[in-house]
Amino acid sequence: MSYDLGDVVPLRVTITDADGNPANASAVTLTITLPDGTVTTVGPVAPTETGVYDHDYPTVQAGLHVVHWAATGANGSAYDDVFDVQPAAVTFVSLSDAREHLKKTGLADDDAKLRRFVSAACRMITDRMGHVAPVTLSMEGSGCTVILERPVIAVTSVVKLSGGDVVPAADPAAGTTGWALDRAAGVLTLTRSRGQVRVTYRAGRSPIPANFRLAALELTGHLWRTSQLNGGGGRPSLSADEQVVPGVSYALPYSVRQLLGLDRRPQEGLLVG
Repeated sequence: MSYDLGDVVPLRVTITDADGNPANASAVTLTITLPDGTVTTVGPVAPTETGVYDHDYPTVQAGLHVVHWAATGANGSAYDDVFDVQPAAVTFVSLSDAREHLKKTGLADDDAKLRRFVSAACRMITDRMGHVAPVTLSMEGSGCTVILERPVIAVTSVVKLSGGDVVPAADPAAGTTGWALDRAAGVLTLTRSRGQVRVTYRAGRSPIPANFRLAALELTGHLWRTSQLNGGGGRPSLSADEQVVPGVSYALPYSVRQLLGLDRRPQEGLLVG
């Protein structure tokens, strides 16, 4: 099961006796191994009803968590499980936008599932086009050049790691040495080497282009409709625009590729010679 960072994960185990009936153990403890290897132990856990033990765990790390329940004494047993925690998603269309785009009205029973499709669509576009939603990043480098993830909105600060001195922006007119940014190339250049530096900056697009927003909604709709297909013939088939493009590892609709400025079909290998 997958959860978002910060969610409270409901953990449960049911202890049974030799006949398979719910029964309390002498003692039950819960161990959770976090993604960084640290271990959280809870116990003894009291039963919420006969044989049933619950614990609500508030997540603090992204990644795979390993759960181990251990019952000792009477009705002793052990049970292992896992759950995954996703980092905070950087999405750039809202759930309400997606609902409107899909013409989903009435009860919000599908909202939790649809939110995951929105996150996946935004992630797929970010993977192909670079950061879309503005995000704060940092990059360390040495020498006179630091390569940043594009597109770069603005540099927040440049600091020497040794001593913590702030490196100012260069001002040739005033004769001030420091750093200069080639925004298009995502390259920060220092007028002279300052040793190891940390660059903090904002990457993404602001405002977010309308074609990127529409592409995310179209891709969300495509992923959602694909997930609703079944073999019973009771649901509509995909349109011609949503078929797999030969040579592409995922069914990315032509309309989405065109909105993002990608070629309609994959590029052939360039001829050399």
